Amino acid sequence: MDVRVRQPNLLEDLPQDMLVEILSRVGHNLSAQLFMVKSVCKAFEKHSEDALVYKRLFFDRWCISPWGNPKLTHIFLFSMYFGNPNAIFRYGLRAYFDSIYPDIGLHFLEKASNMQLK
Repeated sequence: MDVRVRQPNLLEDLPQDMLVEILSRVGHNLSAQLFMVKSVCKAFEKHSEDALVYKRLFFDRWCISPWGNPKLTHIFLFSMYFGNPNAIFRYGLRAYFDSIYPDIGLHFLEKASNMQLK
């Protein structure tokens, strides 16, 4: 066997849109562990930063605020940036009940509500 011949890597040879779909489904159920997926292979590392992955994450198993963990904060903020309605709702909820920013909270709650209707 010639060692110079490239061995196929099924994960890295998948089309980009299929990899993104897989990662968004993993993230949909296990948002808190999405950063661990990056260590599976180079393709997962590269495509785990895709906007669709962040947009489809769901934070039902998270506490209301991930600010204590830098990795989770990164995931949460990128999800908000890419228009994830669940992240925007959670941010609005926290801001509303934080007595300093109720108007900002209402703004984000309304924005998340309008996104759900589309």
